[in-house]
Amino acid sequence: MRKKARRLQYAGIVFLLLFAVLYTKEEVTISGNESSRFGVVQALGEQGVFYIEHTNFASTVDRTGRDGHVYSDKPLPLSVCAAAVHGAIHRVTGINFTENRMLSIYLVNLIFSGGCSILLFLLMFNHLRRTSRGRLELKWLLALAMCLTTWLCSYSVVLNNHTPAALAVLCMIVALEKYRRKPTLKAASFAALAAGAAGALDIPTGLFCGIAALVGIGLESPAGNRLKPLATVVVSGASVALAVLALNFIAYGTPVPLYVAGNTGTFGIGLHCAPDYWFQTLFEFRGLFSYQPFLLLVFPAAWLLRRKLRISDWCGLGTALAATFFYLTFTNEYGGASYGFRYLIPIIPAIWLVISRWILSWEPAIWKMLPVAILLLWGAVTSLVGAYCPFCVANEGFRTPPGHFSQVIRSPFLGNLLTMSFEREPEGNLTRQLIDSIGNDEACFRHLYVSALHMRKPELVVQLMQSSLAKKLGVSR
Repeated sequence: MRKKARRLQYAGIVFLLLFAVLYTKEEVTISGNESSRFGVVQALGEQGVFYIEHTNFASTVDRTGRDGHVYSDKPLPLSVCAAAVHGAIHRVTGINFTENRMLSIYLVNLIFSGGCSILLFLLMFNHLRRTSRGRLELKWLLALAMCLTTWLCSYSVVLNNHTPAALAVLCMIVALEKYRRKPTLKAASFAALAAGAAGALDIPTGLFCGIAALVGIGLESPAGNRLKPLATVVVSGASVALAVLALNFIAYGTPVPLYVAGNTGTFGIGLHCAPDYWFQTLFEFRGLFSYQPFLLLVFPAAWLLRRKLRISDWCGLGTALAATFFYLTFTNEYGGASYGFRYLIPIIPAIWLVISRWILSWEPAIWKMLPVAILLLWGAVTSLVGAYCPFCVANEGFRTPPGHFSQVIRSPFLGNLLTMSFEREPEGNLTRQLIDSIGNDEACFRHLYVSALHMRKPELVVQLMQSSLAKKLGVSR
């Protein structure tokens, strides 16, 4: 059985590595999410400074000024780790963002995002292997599907903070389960460090992970022996927080993250916590469940397994519920220029784990597995379309003015699919059907034009200007 598991592990690694090699992006979009972080990677990795005004990414919109310098306003830990790796590659090989822009971007994306996807698969597969019921092959398929049929796949091709945060959340759940089996201070510390890592990548999710880790260790600790484990959690989690604050102080001269200090509108209590906003981000054009309907199975799974789920599972679900409520209540722009509602990517492993436990408890039957396969296929299609351009041109809620073309093409899935189809076959059947179904030629043209500029593809602009759509609208070259 161990040899079989090892072969399945290698097969999964090879498959995900091949996907990463083929689909990893070698250019950044105009979206500040990418360029802001790459500004730090170049500045720190090649110049040894944190300010980004002398980098190839200084024009990013996600920046802020301080003490006469321009800085990225993104949380630093991920960018600093990427800068350390790029700096090592730069010193050994001479590869840099000036002479080898696309290669440098590709390598950073491949190492951090492709590598994160492989680690997510390995951690989920090995965790599911400890479940007594279910075939090993099914556990492998479920672990692999998590990385290929969700937004984890869509964002595995670019540098981002969401997929590493998802890995940290899963690490916390695994550590809590290890503590259940053997309550050691090492396991308690690992759970807290994982929660701290989630916070370093995504502050709100990390906060909920920290609470979950504290509650989980407290409930799993032997009666009368809770003080040391809980103190270990607090100290370990606090050490990560202090390290991040120290990093901020070294970089900016202030421990306060510039993302918080310079926030210009992503968060705002009560601004858009209306039923429509919740519906759009869960079930419609940005929907967690409309893009990944497999995740809907969490509701019957949690109910039917309510007496069998472990504390680690409930801590994961609690984190997912709290993060969902927070982001649906305190955000107001659907995640900006991005595919789906990216803020909820970190909670996917917690939901996926509970659903997997439920499916593994079934007696094998085609009538049960066929709907599951259909849901996964749906997710695979939407995820691959998202991987075409994760930080894509999209409707940004209240930030999008009336009459803007994204008020017509509201769905990032539809927008990505149109651009992808047009790039491959501008006069193909799918392209024509998409344009006809949208029913607004001008909105389609504008979306394609802005998307081409957004993705830095001048050849796509030329292709658009020579198309029948441009001729129909009377657009001259």
